[in-house]
Amino acid sequence: MKALTKKFSQSLAVAAIVTSAAVMVAMPAQARDLSEIRDDVFQVVNSGAYPPFSFVDTQGNLVGFDVDIAEALAEKMGVEVNVQSSPWNGIIAALVGGRFDACICSMSNTEERRQAVDFTDPYYSAGLSVWVQGDTDDINSIDDFSGKRIGSTLGETGNQWAVENADGKWRNQTFQGLPDMMNGLTTGRIDAMIADDVPVLVAMQENAPDIKMVDVGDLPRWPAAISIQKNHPELLKALNSALKEIKADGTYQDIVDKWIGEGANIQ
Repeated sequence: MKALTKKFSQSLAVAAIVTSAAVMVAMPAQARDLSEIRDDVFQVVNSGAYPPFSFVDTQGNLVGFDVDIAEALAEKMGVEVNVQSSPWNGIIAALVGGRFDACICSMSNTEERRQAVDFTDPYYSAGLSVWVQGDTDDINSIDDFSGKRIGSTLGETGNQWAVENADGKWRNQTFQGLPDMMNGLTTGRIDAMIADDVPVLVAMQENAPDIKMVDVGDLPRWPAAISIQKNHPELLKALNSALKEIKADGTYQDIVDKWIGEGANIQ
């Protein structure tokens, strides 16, 4: 099992993301410093396809845990904020390229991503989990993935893990977001999916799909943190300070109660 949780330094998915971002680092678009943001609007990005953290509601509004966190942090920092969505597999490159000031998008703080961006202190923790249809009884370990179709979201840590560890044993199928992947599982297009546990557990409470988590042994866990362009210490300090404030005054827990579940502890 330890071999299955080795570092992702050989992961093709990570290499693609970090390589594209590294090219931009070599020819950087100058990110704005904190004073420039205060004179304008704090531009924040998330995927918009990761409920309950970010998604588009029935009125067409971008909402979710990460959206509320961004707005709460902006209020503490005394800046106006604009939260936008962008495809997940291009978010790091867009951030490094200067399109956004920060990604408040439930991004796992991994060694590979730290090559391209800087991270704040963590604001919650999540880990990978494996899910199958409710009546599936032949997947109880990683060995049972052999010959199966395994779903993951393109560019996420679950996808990185699946690519890293497949070694020809199973077929990987990628999706653009959690809703599409869950639909793929419930309709039988894939045999199992690997994803962060918290959003799937919340989706289970809200929609009650006929799926179940299976314990396949130890899987990686990472802290989720806010990412920004490298070498902007004033912005990093301001975000960390604002994070501490919203946790201390109860704002953070109010947002957790609203989107994750009353009394939930995801720190």
